[in-house]
Amino acid sequence: MNQMSGVFRISTFKLKLTIVMLLGIGILVSSGAIAYAQETDPITALSEKLDNFVLIVAAALVFFMQAGFAFLGAGLIRSKNTVNYMTKSFLDFCIASLGFWAFGYALMMGGGGAAGFIGSEGFFLADFSDANLVSWLFQMVFAGTAATIIAGAMAERTKINAYFAYSFIVGAVVYPIYGHWAWNGEGWLAELDFADYAGSGVVHMIGGFLALAGAIVVGPRKGFREGLPLKGHNMPYVVIGTFILFFGWFGFNINSDTLGLNAVNTLLAGAAGATSAIYIVMIRTGKADIEMAANGSLAGLVGITAGCAYVDPWAAVVIGLIAGGLMVVGVAFVKNILKVDDPVGAVTVHGINGAWGLLAVGIFAAGHNDVSGLIDGNAAQLGPQALGLVIAIAWALGVGLLLFKMLDLTMGLRASEEVEDQGLDEPEHGALAYPEMAPQTGGIAPDPAEAD
Repeated sequence: MNQMSGVFRISTFKLKLTIVMLLGIGILVSSGAIAYAQETDPITALSEKLDNFVLIVAAALVFFMQAGFAFLGAGLIRSKNTVNYMTKSFLDFCIASLGFWAFGYALMMGGGGAAGFIGSEGFFLADFSDANLVSWLFQMVFAGTAATIIAGAMAERTKINAYFAYSFIVGAVVYPIYGHWAWNGEGWLAELDFADYAGSGVVHMIGGFLALAGAIVVGPRKGFREGLPLKGHNMPYVVIGTFILFFGWFGFNINSDTLGLNAVNTLLAGAAGATSAIYIVMIRTGKADIEMAANGSLAGLVGITAGCAYVDPWAAVVIGLIAGGLMVVGVAFVKNILKVDDPVGAVTVHGINGAWGLLAVGIFAAGHNDVSGLIDGNAAQLGPQALGLVIAIAWALGVGLLLFKMLDLTMGLRASEEVEDQGLDEPEHGALAYPEMAPQTGGIAPDPAEAD
């Protein structure tokens, strides 16, 4: 009995060992088969993660451009409005982001029955995957850029509450609808092969011509029509802001497929714009005007934004050179012909040069990323580019005039004459950028720019 029991125990042990071995072999074979069958999946997953990482980094760079806009704009206006401008540059991003979260992304990138003209799915980011959230973040910082462009043209005389209101509306409705037409795969402009890689039209023309509408409705600053010198107060701010914007533009124009081409074209166009602008001004005045050089570089960057992934580097130089010249001529045109007061040149830098950027794609696209223009034997590309240009002007200017007029009639758009004279910093914010300049008896010291 004990012997049989021992044999039974040995047999049981052998059986268990055999089962374990068979299971082990089965797992090994099956795992090998699974690994073979799915051997491309880890690569695909890694590629998707890298793409998402690139987009997150790019979004961070574009977000940092808000600091550039803040410094640039604050430097180009008078010191008594510095806190006001910095507040607007910070809050427009915050408020526009909420509008884009609630409504804008759904209208821009969502599908639905009205797709092609307007999205109708995904409000409040409902039912979106992590990849969609990365896309939202990337698209959101562009929406914030479009909203902040407007601030410069309306600076020094616009009420803060009105500014907050239109920042939300631009981020929630105005920017996303044109963005749907151009950047949503189902958008009607996109279906016509309209090409605007990073937003010369979608971001800069929409922002620039909304800025023109706002400047028209709010009216010029006191002293503009009389020809008084309403000079900016801090040129170092202007240069620092331009450096930050130039740096951030590498994220603005990024493309993981043609990373080098996009970066080189961005750099060359910005450098060419600054160079052409400063030489034009030097020829006309004999002075090396850093303000014009800074805006010239931004004009070149706006001009290359639509075509950064489509044109050769030599064409980027040409686009930038022309953009710098357009900036110099455009600033004078807006001021002297249109009689519009634009303290920072936003209409010219973003609106006019955004239009040039769209046309430049139709001329210079060399077949990169499957877009060809006139020089590559495809003159037909000029058609959708011109159409997109006209639609951008009509949409932004038309809706902008209506929006700002409604805000003016409801909450009031313009600060009172007394507040404008004093400067918006103390009345609207209870703070001064340079408190040491204030007299000991209280109030605001005369602005140095107004003493010239």
